[in-house]
Amino acid sequence: MWGVTPGGNNVTKWNRIQKGDVTLFSKSGKIYASAVTTFKIHNKNLASSLWDFNSKGQTWEYVYFLDEVREHSIPYVQFNNAVGYKENYIIQGFGVLSEEKSKLVFDEFGLESSTYITPIEDSEYLDIALSIPETEQEFTSKRRLEQGHLRKKLFGNKTNSICSCCSKEYPISMLWCSHIKKRSKCNDDEKRDYNVVLPMCRFGCDELFEKGYIGVNDSGVIIKIKPTTNVNVNNYISSLVGENCKGFSAKNKKYFKWHREFHA
Repeated sequence: MWGVTPGGNNVTKWNRIQKGDVTLFSKSGKIYASAVTTFKIHNKNLASSLWDFNSKGQTWEYVYFLDEVREHSIPYVQFNNAVGYKENYIIQGFGVLSEEKSKLVFDEFGLESSTYITPIEDSEYLDIALSIPETEQEFTSKRRLEQGHLRKKLFGNKTNSICSCCSKEYPISMLWCSHIKKRSKCNDDEKRDYNVVLPMCRFGCDELFEKGYIGVNDSGVIIKIKPTTNVNVNNYISSLVGENCKGFSAKNKKYFKWHREFHA
């Protein structure tokens, strides 16, 4: 939990904070921690009972709750270079970066949350899904928004969910919204269809499916498609073959058929 006083323009900045935003903590010339915003509330009584009042008679009543606290050691100069500040800029007080600068920080340091996602409207998602990025940075940014929206559709407010292949439960940060039919091969209607994606874990299932080592037949059963000479990979595949694919349905059956035929 963190809070700011009503002094200066803190309230205006606090109002800009959204669920999923990342807070950076700094001192002694470096950013030493980050955390993800999950909820915020204006509550003077709560703040005063926790932190009392400062010398100006103010308390840190504009409160926001944090999760996914991570330690870092990012020198100011590295942060400044990422966002385009002068190298000798010193981070002070409570500030909120613009959306553009926030994207630069995320791209450079990978600080975004996989669990607490800032929502976007369906119409905005469709614009992103159908657009073709002109630069690698734009591609990364749009894919992040796309994945965030798909995660919200697949997982809702869950913090854990099931891999469609191995049926094991993982934190959703360990699951990927995998395209059954390759995204690059989807037409515009298919890109609009949420049935083209399923959750698969990052511990092997997503990679094996993506590269066509495993597939799903018309009965929803996992099958082996490509052979491999690697014993460990083959053992992993063998543990999946014959299992039912979670999430298989009549609505995504055609995408699994495409996947099998593409990799056959």
